Amino acid sequence: MQKSCMCHFLYGSETSNPLTTQMQKALDERREFKTEIILYKKSGSKFWCLLDIVPIKNEKGEVVLFLVSHKDITENKDQDRDNESDIGEHHPLPSVLGANANPVPEYKVADVQKSRFILLHYGAFKAGWDWLILLATFYVAITVPYNVCFTFYFNRSWVGLGHPTGSSPDLMMPFVCFVLDIVLNFRTTYVSTSGQVVYDARSIYIHYVTSWLSVDLIAALPFDLLYAFNISVNFGVHMLKTVRLLRLLRLLQKLDRYSQYSAVVLTLLMSTFALLAHWMACVWYFIGRSEIESNSWLHELAKRLGTPYFMAPLTSLGGPSVRSSYVTSLYFALSSLTSVGFGNVSANTDSEKIFSICTMLIGGGQNLDIKIRCS
Repeated sequence: MQKSCMCHFLYGSETSNPLTTQMQKALDERREFKTEIILYKKSGSKFWCLLDIVPIKNEKGEVVLFLVSHKDITENKDQDRDNESDIGEHHPLPSVLGANANPVPEYKVADVQKSRFILLHYGAFKAGWDWLILLATFYVAITVPYNVCFTFYFNRSWVGLGHPTGSSPDLMMPFVCFVLDIVLNFRTTYVSTSGQVVYDARSIYIHYVTSWLSVDLIAALPFDLLYAFNISVNFGVHMLKTVRLLRLLRLLQKLDRYSQYSAVVLTLLMSTFALLAHWMACVWYFIGRSEIESNSWLHELAKRLGTPYFMAPLTSLGGPSVRSSYVTSLYFALSSLTSVGFGNVSANTDSEKIFSICTMLIGGGQNLDIKIRCS
């Protein structure tokens, strides 16, 4: 149960009124306060108390509550008084403190020196940068599965996506952003387990190295440089690029800070659902293209569009365009996630049927989760 930080029930006749006034002022100004004050126990006996009031802030820097600690230091005060009396008998010292001076203990912790090269994790610049990284992550999450599943069959280079052979700026920009994000994370504050913001550069370095550095390094591997040097790549290299999707794990830790904004939460949920449907569409096309000789759904689509496949040794020609194939795949994914499909695009092979079952189960799980949360 939360109580007032002033703790009036501990006051007595010898409790210092100036100190209680300073305590109230510190609470009003939402700042830390530490002092030594006489308080009273339930039995009525007085004791010296080391009082420490620490404001607890959220990630936006707003004070949400105060943490108050009381420590009985009566024995220490008695020992100090005895020592002072012994010293006073032999070497009288001039008084350096006024009668109304605030007795601040010598072990008071000094204020943290904030370097201008340390970024605040709740600052405006870091918030804007996080949104940029969010967009870059979603871009990677969209393009990587598309390149892996569609480009491999239509063309072994970037021509299948409308890019010339070699690297292009829009493919290199996420890589550059991820590398810069790694550098910035080495100079960005974080919240410790005790709820305090850590500004120490060495502590920030150790925390980042032991937490997210490995994931960020894997996501920033420069696979696109292979195309810049005109190096031919196979399907295995395309699959390796999916490790960039690990970057999505970083988004999970940042969703809580936007939980109080319903519009942002709704946008993120819709984007996540659309991203899941996109992944399902890419896998659905990949399965159909891999089993084109077994009368897959792509074979049936090609017949309806009047663009049949012409089988040749080790390859196949013709068939629907990339645009028609992707739109049909996305249509099937969305209809299966939100319902049981409409039958105009259906599974023919065993692999397609297994994938359809998995898609329907995922969609049913999502609907059940939404109903439970709303009930």
